[in-house]
Amino acid sequence: MDPRSAQPVVDSDIAFVGGGFRTTTFLSSAPALLRHRVRVYERGPGVGPGGFARYGITTTSIGSRFFKHLDLNGPFAPLAHSPELMEVARAEQPVAMRRLAAALSTLGRTLQNALGADGTRLESTVVAVRADSAGHRVDVQLDDGRTESARHAVLATGRTERPHPELASWRANMLLSGSVIATARRSEIKDRLLGAQGRPVVVAGSSHSAMSALQILLDLVTELRAEHPGAPLPSVHVVRRGPARLMHDSADLARRDQVPGRERPFDAVRDVCPATGIVYRDSGLRHQSRALYCALWAGELPGAALVDAAVLADASDLFDEAALVVQALGYHGQAPDLYVDGVLVRPGDSPDRLLADDDGALLVSGAAHPLLSVLRVEPTPLDRRDNTAYASDLYQRLAGRLDRLAAPVAEVNA
Repeated sequence: MDPRSAQPVVDSDIAFVGGGFRTTTFLSSAPALLRHRVRVYERGPGVGPGGFARYGITTTSIGSRFFKHLDLNGPFAPLAHSPELMEVARAEQPVAMRRLAAALSTLGRTLQNALGADGTRLESTVVAVRADSAGHRVDVQLDDGRTESARHAVLATGRTERPHPELASWRANMLLSGSVIATARRSEIKDRLLGAQGRPVVVAGSSHSAMSALQILLDLVTELRAEHPGAPLPSVHVVRRGPARLMHDSADLARRDQVPGRERPFDAVRDVCPATGIVYRDSGLRHQSRALYCALWAGELPGAALVDAAVLADASDLFDEAALVVQALGYHGQAPDLYVDGVLVRPGDSPDRLLADDDGALLVSGAAHPLLSVLRVEPTPLDRRDNTAYASDLYQRLAGRLDRLAAPVAEVNA
């Protein structure tokens, strides 16, 4: 017997929890899904840019990669004539984050129009998702007490930074990297640098977010030097727990730029992605972050230094002296409380990763759940980090599965 033969009455067929980059680009890659009743829950005022609009930095990937799945058919066809979107979608170099956010806002408005007045719940925070396997429905609970139902829910809630336990001793003096790269706090951070009276600033981590924070801090110190000649200004120390992971622009450059003793030797078969052609070097650092890190490692950045500490406590003297500590130690997937058959299987503050199979189905106790999916909420799993083809076909696979799950019974049996 088909488990959907007694389908309950629900408010939507597919509920997307989160209306930022992932939801917007996914739905615009699969216009056929919009024939179902799709509803998007977004805590912000509009669908599309998510948190990207807050960051005054350059993207870590070339612009075109953000829209590589875009399907300019159906409701999205007019976007082919949108300069704001297409200039980013065709860009073969990194772009300013504000340009990406503007392009996503354009795409988001088109998606909202396609979904209709009842297809979005803006400024709505989802606090719990309850999957009832027996009733074949999912309840989405909002922070205002309302509950709405769906046949399937997709978690696209993005990532967040959490205070790292290794930095607990310096938490009172700490900012998360997202706060440093956000434009809203630029003036405050500048005041803190001036008030440091020459004491150092320490960035913990050597990731993309660390390099973005480092660039912002160096830019602000340069501004302060011009505005306050002779004032004591801080140096910036980047504490890394291990060698950074880098990418090459080509196989020839990989062979030429090999750094003996710091990198695994280049292998033309293993280290070239079959899906994208990217030449992989054990890392996600690329473009401006890669260049900045290499300059830092080579000692070519005035006012900045690289410090090795296998555990952060090894650099405790430096952290103790610091006027400001910036945490850039990675992100965690965020989600509301998740219940299955009335049992809390993952609280929203859980440190556990949101695991999914290759089709995006949420794994609960190792088994794929039929009513819940995850849309690239977590960073790349550690055991898949050497595989640049990871999740490259997720949009296609997830779209096919959602289309089958949301189809009416009569259509499925036809």
